[in-house]
Amino acid sequence: MRLLIRGMTVCLVLMFILQASGCETLRKKFTRKRKTQTSNEVMVVSPRDYGAHPFPNSVMYKQYFAYWKSWNQELVTALNDRASDKKVLECVNQSLINLEKMMTYLKDDQAAALSVYAKQTQALQKQIQSKPGLSTEDARRFRYTAERMLSCVNREFDSTKMKAHLKPDPS
Repeated sequence: MRLLIRGMTVCLVLMFILQASGCETLRKKFTRKRKTQTSNEVMVVSPRDYGAHPFPNSVMYKQYFAYWKSWNQELVTALNDRASDKKVLECVNQSLINLEKMMTYLKDDQAAALSVYAKQTQALQKQIQSKPGLSTEDARRFRYTAERMLSCVNREFDSTKMKAHLKPDPS
């Protein structure tokens, strides 16, 4: 009788072990599986029409004037410190881009006056591009030109003086 109870206990233990282990390893068998979320919501994409810019022309002109001034001062510093050609070209390019953006906010007569300095900046850009590895004399000459443009544009096209010459805000 004892033998029968012991045999049945061993048999039950072995069956439990075989049942628990199964085909998967214990780690895989007893880890919690992730729940997949099924969403029945339909995604609606509605395009919005935003205006060209939310700011008035006076704010945009003042912003581009500050950008131009900063890039032109950076150009003067780069030419003074004999920075790399890549740095000098980047300063000239950004200065020219911001001058052109300033011109878009001015009325035609003032934009024409500012285009003179844009043409000077383009000429300076071409001169710098044509002479890789600027000599000391070239750097001084270009720095003088950049400083002269900086002072003239600062004096003639300051954002406080140009308020009367800005295009009207689009309505």
